[in-house]
Amino acid sequence: MADPKPAPRISRFEWQILAALFLTGLVPFAISLYYIPQITEERAALSLHSRVRNELESSTLLYKEFFDAKKQAFGARIDALARDQVLVRAALEGPVTDVESRLQQIVDDNRDIRSLAVARDDGELIAKIEGPADRQAEDLAPKAFRHPLGVGAGARLEVVFVLPQRYVEAQGEAADIAYLYDAALKASQTIQREQTTEYSLRVSFVLLLALFAGYVLARRVTKRVARLAQATERVARGDLDFDIPLRGRDEITELTGAFNTMITEVKGARERIVFLEKVSGWQEFARRLAHEIKNPLTPIQLAIQELRRRTPEEPAEFKRFVDDAADMVEEEIASLTRLVDEFSQFARLPEVVPEEVELKGFIEEFLAAYNRFEPDAVVTLDLPAEPVPASIDRVLMRRVLANLATNAIQAAGPGKARLRLSVVQTEGATELKIEDNGPGVPDDTASKIFEPYFTTKSDGTGLGLAIVKKIVLQHRGTIALGRGPEGGAAFTISLPALGGRTLRVDS
Repeated sequence: MADPKPAPRISRFEWQILAALFLTGLVPFAISLYYIPQITEERAALSLHSRVRNELESSTLLYKEFFDAKKQAFGARIDALARDQVLVRAALEGPVTDVESRLQQIVDDNRDIRSLAVARDDGELIAKIEGPADRQAEDLAPKAFRHPLGVGAGARLEVVFVLPQRYVEAQGEAADIAYLYDAALKASQTIQREQTTEYSLRVSFVLLLALFAGYVLARRVTKRVARLAQATERVARGDLDFDIPLRGRDEITELTGAFNTMITEVKGARERIVFLEKVSGWQEFARRLAHEIKNPLTPIQLAIQELRRRTPEEPAEFKRFVDDAADMVEEEIASLTRLVDEFSQFARLPEVVPEEVELKGFIEEFLAAYNRFEPDAVVTLDLPAEPVPASIDRVLMRRVLANLATNAIQAAGPGKARLRLSVVQTEGATELKIEDNGPGVPDDTASKIFEPYFTTKSDGTGLGLAIVKKIVLQHRGTIALGRGPEGGAAFTISLPALGGRTLRVDS
């Protein structure tokens, strides 16, 4: 049974996107949690206030209808009393005592009448009867009415009805409460609108801030992605002289770092390819030049030897002249022969066939093969304690070290040279450094010393360091020139560490 796939891990890049989305949504939601309960409470209160106000208005209307009904009832009763024939006849014909007697009867029969009076139109009072004392109490509210007595009798009837004072007070209180409640309701509505406006403004402002913060977070990611896209276009155009700054600690940063590493490797590979192609061209030139020079050297050599053999012994001066000329020609032939040999070796450089070796042991074997360059130089080693594996071609790498050591001895002077060989392991590479105590390489020629046929020596061919660089590049490594602690030259050979990530370059 196959193992279950591990749960995917949320990356830093995803965390940034989630943070932007979370921030955009959370902040307005938090503001809403603060304001929504208040607004909901206000709306619920306003709904309750509206119902209470309606009830108060209904109560006030009920009291109004009650008093209107009472007023109508009192009006109907006073109209009926004004038409009382006994009272009308007594007021027109009889004495005042008859009027008073009839008024008394009416007061006794109607418990809601406080007083009853008959007066002429000019205001002169004819008779008036007051009700009992219980109808004069302060908790009773009087309501006075006037009505013409009879039809054209020239008198009027004045009636004072009474109502319980609590009805009047209750009506007033209901009206006052309804008014105050209405004012409070309007104030609550105003407050509620203000809170809603404040909530809307704050949420809008916070939402804009959240959107801006989310945009900044997202922009940090998209900007770096856009920078990678632009860098890709530059690489596609062949521009490799740049790197992208690293910012952040997420997957985009890792991708940017990998992209920078790729640019460096591609740039190094391109430089290696260009150099190897240039050296290949020079090798072909060297092969042809060596062939063209070597062909006439043999007959010249034979001719000089034949001339020396056939020159007579006498006269002695002529013999001496021929020998001197022959020596001179043979010396130049030897120089040309050596040059042809170097050209031939340069043209016939073998391909690198690497094998895994222990670098410290290889260096000890190399020094032993050259007797540690004694007595021309004093060699010191600075090697790590642990084994250093490397993938090299023993023969060609030995030639590299021999060329560098020979150059160092020639620069410092035989018997005066001090060489220091050190090995340093770094991440993904193994560095082999050779330092000397010579005068060093001038800055104006440092960039040219690896070019074929460039030399500062009177008897040099300019092929030694070109061969060194070609061999190092074929090992997929690099070689750099620096200055040692004693002021001399310091050559650093950097080889890919075994198991390290390297960019393959065919020679």
